[in-house]
Amino acid sequence: MSRIAFVAAIVSIMAACASQPEPAVTEPERAVDTVVPEVVSPPVHSAPFDPASVTVEMKQATFFDVRALIQGLNSIIQAKDYTSWSSALTAEYRAQYSSPETLARISDAPVLKRQGISLRSLQDYFIYVVYPSRQNDRVDDIEFIDANRIRAITINAKGERLVLYNLEKIGDTWKIAIWR
Repeated sequence: MSRIAFVAAIVSIMAACASQPEPAVTEPERAVDTVVPEVVSPPVHSAPFDPASVTVEMKQATFFDVRALIQGLNSIIQAKDYTSWSSALTAEYRAQYSSPETLARISDAPVLKRQGISLRSLQDYFIYVVYPSRQNDRVDDIEFIDANRIRAITINAKGERLVLYNLEKIGDTWKIAIWR
């Protein structure tokens, strides 16, 4: 029995002193690319603007504001005040009429070609196109495109309605805009 006790003691000691097994070498787990579906809200379509929704009072008030603006623009243009005129433009208008492509296209107009004028800047456009043609404009009507965009209309001697200016309200100020 002593032999059995001896073997049992050795097995017990060996079990108690057993070294920790070496950790298995594993490759780091790769992150799984999961596709999280983007929540797409259905497009919100606001009801189209109905010009008939503009009240008579709103149209009259806007007409008087626009008429005052155009009278002011007439004075600015008559004085050849480029800086004040330029401040009445939207950024998009300023960019469009400052672009070399637009200036080249306008320079091809027969009246400018006859005079040997080639537009190179927005200021040239003001001096050679705006100044000669826009000193005495008159607004006869306005057309609402939406709550912040209108067309200022003049009626010529033939009774034709011509767009005098496209105007956009930015903040509380109407500015000359570029859109059709």
